[in-house]
Amino acid sequence: MERPNERPAGRPRTIDPGRVSLVALRLFDERGFDAVSMDEVATAAGVSRRSLFRLFPTKAALVWDGLEESSDRFRTSLAASAEDEPVWEVIRRAFEAGATIPAESIEVTRHRLRVIRANPSIQQVGAPTIGMMTDAAARFAVERSGSSPDDLSILVRVHALMAAVNASLAWWALHGGTEAPQSVVRRALREVAPH
Repeated sequence: MERPNERPAGRPRTIDPGRVSLVALRLFDERGFDAVSMDEVATAAGVSRRSLFRLFPTKAALVWDGLEESSDRFRTSLAASAEDEPVWEVIRRAFEAGATIPAESIEVTRHRLRVIRANPSIQQVGAPTIGMMTDAAARFAVERSGSSPDDLSILVRVHALMAAVNASLAWWALHGGTEAPQSVVRRALREVAPH
């Protein structure tokens, strides 16, 4: 016989981090990042405060969840390139791959980018991963071209491409309509590096 304070036997309830992120990002986007507490997120998502903090140790982690998947797509695209492909074409394609968002993640990504744009104080949370992607592109360009690791033209070009990616994704979040984010990134990269 089950006692009133005991949990029933069986598997614990599974919490979908993507659903929790979407709930949080909708709140942050509507009411402002600083105006919403983690307790409010937990209540709105129907999870305990403890479970929320287990999944997302900070509010900023709720916002930046998903960046690793983008970074993985970027690195996989670089690694899959053929030796004889033009260096900058490969790098542009890798940035597009990073911006290729699965259909089920479009809404959460749009909210995420709007919240990040509206809250400069949380931008540094994603900076290490963005920096690693930029460094990976620079290393790739150096290795493929046989240039020096401190080649200024490569560093400037890679940083310009990353800035174009960030600017175009922010634009897409606000004005992109139904256009795919990778299409917006592709257009932006052609503006920065047409050939």
